[in-house]
Amino acid sequence: MRTDVDANGFPSHRRRVFGVLFGVVTMLTALCAGASTAAAAQPAPAGGAPGVVTVRMVDFRLEQPDWLPPGRYTFRAINAGGAVHALEISGPGVENARTPVVRSGGAADLTVTLAPGVYDFWCPVGNHRQMGMQLYVRVG
Repeated sequence: MRTDVDANGFPSHRRRVFGVLFGVVTMLTALCAGASTAAAAQPAPAGGAPGVVTVRMVDFRLEQPDWLPPGRYTFRAINAGGAVHALEISGPGVENARTPVVRSGGAADLTVTLAPGVYDFWCPVGNHRQMGMQLYVRVG
């Protein structure tokens, strides 16, 4: 019985099996990452409790989805940075909704209803917005 071998002396069918397994694992990883992002960005059912979206406020950026479907949301602003931060939102039907200032390690909630459009999310503390703590979020 003859077995084809590669340059390293391994049977060639092992290389093909490894390639297929690697492709499957890569695809599953991408699907799981997409599912967790989509789950975090689900709107609340009509008339129900608001959907919760985590916003990590880090020195000096906001980490959150940049696209959401229309709906009612509670943005849980978690200060994962060393400086004090806050979260402010403006856009269609939302004018300067804002959390209180949040100390490092703390959190505050802000509940708003988002209609289709573009919303501006930023940290209103000092010059944090100019330093990069600003994000446009598309809704719809």
